[in-house]
Order: sequence, then structure tokens, then C-alpha cells
Amino acid sequence: MKNRASLTFTLLLVIGDALAVLAAYVVAYIVRVKVSDIPTYQTVPASEFLLLMLLLLPFIIILFSLIGTYRAAPQGKLAIFGRIFFGASGAMLFMIMIHYFMVRPLFPSKLVPIYGFLFSILFLSFERSALYLMRYFRRRRLIGLIDVVLVGDNKFALGLAELIRSDNSYKIQAIVGSSKSATHKTFAGATRNFPPDLIIQVATHDTPDVDRQLLDFAEKNYIEFKFVPREISEISERLELELFMGGVPMMSVQPTPLLGWGRVAKRLFDVVVSGVALVILSPILLVVAIINRLRFGGVLFRQQRLTRGNQTFELLKFQTACNDLTNMTPEEAFMKIGQPELIKKYRDNGDFLPDDPRYNKLSRFLRKTSIDELPQFFNVLRGDISLVGPRALIPEELADYKGKHAILNVKSGITGFAQISGRRDLSWEQRRKLDIYYVQNWSFGLDIQILFKTAWQVLTGRGAK
Repeated sequence: MKNRASLTFTLLLVIGDALAVLAAYVVAYIVRVKVSDIPTYQTVPASEFLLLMLLLLPFIIILFSLIGTYRAAPQGKLAIFGRIFFGASGAMLFMIMIHYFMVRPLFPSKLVPIYGFLFSILFLSFERSALYLMRYFRRRRLIGLIDVVLVGDNKFALGLAELIRSDNSYKIQAIVGSSKSATHKTFAGATRNFPPDLIIQVATHDTPDVDRQLLDFAEKNYIEFKFVPREISEISERLELELFMGGVPMMSVQPTPLLGWGRVAKRLFDVVVSGVALVILSPILLVVAIINRLRFGGVLFRQQRLTRGNQTFELLKFQTACNDLTNMTPEEAFMKIGQPELIKKYRDNGDFLPDDPRYNKLSRFLRKTSIDELPQFFNVLRGDISLVGPRALIPEELADYKGKHAILNVKSGITGFAQISGRRDLSWEQRRKLDIYYVQNWSFGLDIQILFKTAWQVLTGRGAK
């Protein structure tokens, strides 16, 4: 699928909903306080009301997501309006509850939330209609269509191709098979110029099972893969049964649950937490930067690491090694100081040595307290990595690893499942398996658990050393 296009549309919906709700309650405030001649029972300054509304907006958007507002667009105008109505109702009830428990009132009058509810329905309906109309016209101009490669050319596959062509969201890039109706004889020929957004394999007499080569191609290129079985029976953990385009049973291979609204929510959480953390920790960052400058001659350690989609980025950490060892891999550093025998010991011990010769007492303190990791909050804010995710490794470490593409289906993280699972007691291979488990079993609740456990390990001195 065009995950980026769908993610962009979801993000536009989130922003549009936030602006629509904000505008609705601002207009409600103006109508009741500024336009009406009836006195209000409380005085709430406009600036204070606007600030409180801005603070409540993220929680309202989370509420919208919980009722399914940002799932795949429902079929039919009635279903769309139903979600708008329940979203506006939930937002009004949530703010009334906040108003009840606040020391200072949120609303200057009881009519403001009622007006806000009515204006919310109006503004959300207009905003949603505009966005859906914009997407419709983009697709009419063949912009943002999902390119499909259909593998299989039996009667069922050709009927499916016609069904796909009738939908204005999809475009057939190629049909792979041996019949006259096929456009390409081989999958390699169909994808030679550019990869598709979606691969659909229809089981045939010659290929009744999932083609491993197609699945590997989809995973390595971060493409969604769907399979139409001859007989739907057992479904593995990674296969999800769905009715494609309303009536065709398929098994959809999702490399990770972190899709759509989940990615938006995770990114918003990353931005808020990393931004707050940088403000709170700024005195520590400044002091360590000055000490590093005086002690090592440099402040930051920069290194190319891998993140989602096999993309590289420049990881930031406080420098803890001497300048002549900075920007070296552990293998290169141990070779340079003449102690190559430490390489195996370092890797077997979970990338840790109690008396690592590359570091002095200050370096060990920074690493033991994880202070050296703090600049990575800038990487999170910039969007290179997430707060939680697989460990960000250098390209050479994953170059020959078979599960590389499974790990890189999500952004790397400052901390992760492997880091909190007894890192120094696990081999490199075991840690990568935990990374893959995280990718394939992601949930927002799991992220929160990992963050709390990471904080506990750092506070108790059991973090990275």
C-alpha cells in the first residue's frame, strides 16, 4: 500500500479535526460572550479559554481515535456522519467533565459547550467533506493511486483484476501469468522499472501456496502483500483475514501493527515527550557539553545508523571516548589500541566490558547513568528515530542478517524491548530476535511499559553501562 499517502491523509484528518473543534468552541465562546447581551455567570478571559482549549485538543484527538474515527474511511455518508456525531458528543462530554473538576471554570456559560457541540458537527462535516473531496479529485487525476501487481491469471484472478479497475483507489500495474490476458510472463519483468504499492498473489493449481520469493520481495521493499488462498483454513499469526474491496476473501500479510493511526499517535507522542525532555534536561545538557569540550576536545559523538526503510541517519550521543577513537566501531577501536582479543568478549557480553579501556572514569559515569544518550532526544524530535524501537545499529552490523528487513519495518529507538530484557545476558542474535518480536507485536501499551521499565533501570543504576 501507499503507506505514506494514507499516513499523510490520516495526518490531515487529525489536523483538520483539531482545527475544526478548536474553531467550533472559539465561535461558541464569541457567540455567547461577545455577541449575546445576556450576562454570563462566570468570567473567563478569551486568552485563558483559548489556552485551555489548546491544552485539551490532544486528548480530544485521542478520544476521536479511540472511537475509530481514523480507521479506514467507512462506506456511506451515514456512517461518516455517525462518527462525526459521536466524536463531537464525546468531545463535549469530556470538556464538561474537565470543567466540573477544575478549580477555575473552563466555560463562562453552560450554553458554550452546547453551541460548541453544534458548531463541531457543522465544522467537522465541512472539513471532512473537503478532505474526502480533495482525495477523490486527486484519484480522478491518477494522483496517489495504489499500484497493484496481480500474480496469477486464472479466471478468479482476472475477475479480481476487473474489480480492482472499477475502484478509483487502485491501478493495475501488471498481471503476471502465462495466459493471453497477462501483461507480463514473470514477476521480475513486471517490477523491473519500479516496485508496486501492493502485491496480490492468487493461488493457482501450479502455485497453491504463498510464493516465498514474492513475500521476500515484499518484505525487503516494504510493500504490502495479500494472498488469495484456494481454501481458507488455518491462518498463521502474521496473516490477517480480510474481505478485499468488500467481497473477496484474502490473507493480508502485515509486517507490523504499527500502521496508519498508530504511526501518527506514536509520532505525536515522540514529539511531545522529547520536546518536554529537552526543556527539562537542558541544564544537564549544557553542563555535560562544557565538560566534554574541556575534557575531550569535542562534545558530540556522531555515527551513521539504520532506521525504518533501511534509511541511514546521524545518531547523536555525548562523546565518551578520546578523539582518536571517536567515530570508530568497537572492533576498529580495540584493534587500534592493540587489544583485538577484547572484540569477542565485548560482543558476547552484550556490547559491554566492565573495564573498557576506551573510557575513563568520567566516560563510565556518563554511560552508567545513560547521560551520554540524552542528545538522542534531538534525533527523536527530528524524526530520525522513536523513543521506543529496535536498537539503532550501524549498517555493517545488519548487512548480512537475514531478519534485517523485518527489523527495519519501524523506526529505531532510544530504548527497546531488547534493552530492557537483560541486554548483557543475551547474545547479539537473541537481541535481534527481540527486536523482530517488538516490530511484529507493537502496541502503544507495550511502548509505555518499555519506557517505564527503562526509567526504572536508569534510576536504579541497571541501565546501559
